Order: sequence, then C-alpha cells, then structure tokens
Amino acid sequence: MNLLKKRTSIFAMVVIMITLTFMSAFAAETKYENWVEVADAMSEHLQKAVEVYKPGDKDAKKAATDAINVAYFKFYEKIGFEKTTMSAISGQRGSMVEHQFYRAKNSIKEDADPKEVKDEIDALITYLHEDANTLDGTSGDSKSTGESQEDANSLSTGQLLGELLKRFGTFFAVLGLTLREGLEAILVIAAIAAYLSKTNNRIYLKGVYIGALLGIVFSAVLAGVFNIIANTVGEVESGMGQEIFEGIGMFLAVIVLFYVSNWMLSKSEVEVWNRYIKNKVEQSVSKGNYFALAFTSFLAVAREGAELILFFQGMRTGISDNPMHMWIGLLVAAIILAIVYYLIAKVSVRLPLKPFFTFTSWLMFILCLSFLGKGIGELQEADVIGRTIVPWMNGWSAEAIGIYDRYENLIPQIILLVVTIASVIYQNNRNKKIRAELEASQEKK
Repeated sequence: MNLLKKRTSIFAMVVIMITLTFMSAFAAETKYENWVEVADAMSEHLQKAVEVYKPGDKDAKKAATDAINVAYFKFYEKIGFEKTTMSAISGQRGSMVEHQFYRAKNSIKEDADPKEVKDEIDALITYLHEDANTLDGTSGDSKSTGESQEDANSLSTGQLLGELLKRFGTFFAVLGLTLREGLEAILVIAAIAAYLSKTNNRIYLKGVYIGALLGIVFSAVLAGVFNIIANTVGEVESGMGQEIFEGIGMFLAVIVLFYVSNWMLSKSEVEVWNRYIKNKVEQSVSKGNYFALAFTSFLAVAREGAELILFFQGMRTGISDNPMHMWIGLLVAAIILAIVYYLIAKVSVRLPLKPFFTFTSWLMFILCLSFLGKGIGELQEADVIGRTIVPWMNGWSAEAIGIYDRYENLIPQIILLVVTIASVIYQNNRNKKIRAELEASQEKK
C-alpha cells in the first residue's frame, strides 16, 4: 500500500510539473475580428516605413526597419498569421511572404532608392492582404464575379481544414513529446526498482522515489524560470529578443537531444542495458550509499523534465495558439503514462528494450536536425544571421521539420547529419563488442 501511495504521489507530481510548466504560457492578447483587420494593422506600420525612409540617413533607416519589425513580430508572427498561412494555404506561401519581409528590410539596409523600397513593401502588403482574404474565406475581387459565394464557401472549407490540421497537429505534438519523455524516465526508475526488488534490496527503494520527486520539483522550478523569462522577453515590441532567446533555446535542445540520443543508442542492446542498470545498482548497494540511487533517479527525471521544457520552449508559439488542444494532449499523455507506470511497476510488464531505445534515439536525432534548422531560422528572423537562397529548391521548404531553402540552415544540418551517421556506426560497433564480451564471460561460467 505504501509503495502504491509513493507511485501515486509521483504521478501527481508529474501532473503538477506539467501544469506549472505551461501555466504562464498564456497572456491576454488583443483580439481581431478577422485576418483582414490584422493585415490592415500591419499595412499601417509598413506604410510608415515607406514614409520615414531616407537613403543614407541612419536614424531614418532604423525607424523604417523598426516599423517593418513591428509588423512582422507583433502581428505576423505573434498573432499567428504566419502559422495559419502555412497550415491553411501552404508552407511555401508562408516562406515566400517571410522572405519578402527580409527583402524589404534588406533594401533599406542597402540604401536602395525610395521607389525600390516602396515597391518591395507594396509587394509585401499585397501578399498579406491576399492571404488575409483567403484565410477569411473572401476574395479581393469577389464583387465582380458571379461565383463569389461559391468561392467563399470553398475558401472557408479550406480554412476550416487548415485550422483543424493545425490544432490536431498541436495535440499530437504535445502527446508524442510528453509520452516519449515520460516513458524514458519511467523505464529508468522502474528498471532500477525491479532490480532492487529481485535482489532483496527494497530498503533502497525509498531513495529511488525520493530522487524522482526531487527531479520533478527541480523540473517544475526550471519550467517556471523559463516561462518567466519567455514572457518578459516576449513583451519587447519588435520581438527580436524573443527570437534570439528561442533560437538559443533550440540550440540547447540540440545539445541535450544529441547527448541523450547517443546514450539511448548505446543502451539499445538488452544485454548492455541490463549491465548498465546492474552496475549502477550494485555500485550503490556495495557501498551502502543511500544517496547514490536517489541521485541516479533524480538525474533520470530531471534530465527528461529539462528536455521537455526545452522542447516546448522551442514550440511555445505554436502551442500558445491552441491551448485547449495542448491541454487535451497533456491529459491524454498523463493518463497513458499512469497506466504504463502501473503496468511496469505492478505487473512487471517490460517494454521491448531494443526497439524502444533504437526508435527513440533515431527520433531524437531527427529532432536534432529539425531544431538546428529552426534555431538558425529564429536567428534569421531576428536579423542575427543572413539568408542565402538555394536556387534549385525553387522556394520549397518543410518548416515542420526545420528544412528551409537557405544555405545557412542546410549546411549546419548536413554537418550534423554526417556526425550523426558516424556516431550511430560507432555505437553499433561498441554494442557488438560489449555483447561479445558478455557472451564470452557467460561461456566461461
């Protein structure tokens, strides 16, 4: 009964951690009736950029650039115009508009003729209003056509389908990430607990559960810190500070993911995993070190909790657009985790270790590539890194997995891919060697 209470407490703390992680992610936003109103608001700032721009005048150039940044960060990105365009129209269209923002700012940076700057900004305004009309299910020239109602209905249907896809995409993203991180922590703790029970060392179980609880508390505190920082930086009107912060957050996620994916891959063989758990436990038990097991459990939970925070910090903008579906995803994940934990700890159900670790490590490698591309993209939006378009990609990009038609994004991803392949080859050879040594030692016995 006491053991069950401890398990229940851990699950309750997981729910509390998740709640604290996202509690501060939602702030009151100015509401607009439709996307045309948002486009109109952006147009005002973009027209202001045209009015104040003067070639060679440093202050005028800064004022013009700031006006464009307000249109982009305060409206196009923060309110969700960009993501809705990508989901309801196309990712290529979203990338094209985003690049037009860059072209407008770059023309100012290069001291272009005022007419050239005006042409770039006028093109941007046209794109924004075209997309707004499409998203609202209207057409700029509907009054002159006899099929306006049919077109409007068709566009409304496309908009609805895009919104549904976006919302359920948020649900599955939250569900998948939470399940993966929770399962990893549960597997480590349950494996250690199972080994202690089978070797009649139940006295150390208390340390395992205390370590897990401390790991959850640590993750919750860290989550609060991240959200406070994100909300504070997000108040900057231009949004540049937030983009830089999110970019750095994604780079940290890449580092953590790459390390953990290598660790998971190195334990993908059942024999290697069992030896890892046995060594950790026997080392603690042999020394009578009560705190060693607690610390091992703490690291398992704290590492996964920290990863989860980094994941959602990088996805924060998209998740904030769909709070209800985010909470549903978290609720479903919590229920599944509770069931899995009960089965593993109570009925000694074992997940297939090799497929689980192999799949998880590869998934993390893919996320590394995705987050690296997106992290660079965030810094590009903040004008920290430039953009050099890849001509042969013809504007194609896959924003969902962090692939963009820019050399600055693709080259680092290719380098990371090469390092990943080399790491996989090394880990596989290492696992084979360890397995051979274990089999040889068993034959001697």
